[in-house]
Amino acid sequence: MLAFAGTVQGQSVHKCVGKGGAVSYQSEPCAPAQKAVKSWDATPAPPPSNDELWRRHYRRKQGEADSRYLSRLAGTDGSRASAAYAPSPAATDACAAAKARREAILRQDNDDVGYDARRALNDRVYDACK
Repeated sequence: MLAFAGTVQGQSVHKCVGKGGAVSYQSEPCAPAQKAVKSWDATPAPPPSNDELWRRHYRRKQGEADSRYLSRLAGTDGSRASAAYAPSPAATDACAAAKARREAILRQDNDDVGYDARRALNDRVYDACK
């Protein structure tokens, strides 16, 4: 019995249609009351060899290393991203003040503020908040 444990035997899948059109897929041939629609070989692929497993492992590790290297070159590895986006409290206050000033001016002179003036206000907010 143990001698057969490592061997792979051919297997087939049978598509059978029973009474009322019920479809079933099974490894045994269709029963006499069922109609055999299709049969095909379903022998499983052999497991990969130890050499193949090592090749896959090496390719995966090499791909990860290449990805880390290229991300570091592109500056997208995230190591410096958190420090670059942390605004100081003074910058946050300046941004909030610029936004409040813009809103106050737009509320006061609603019809008198032209495109150029609005653009200048928005530019000041952008400069304060960047």
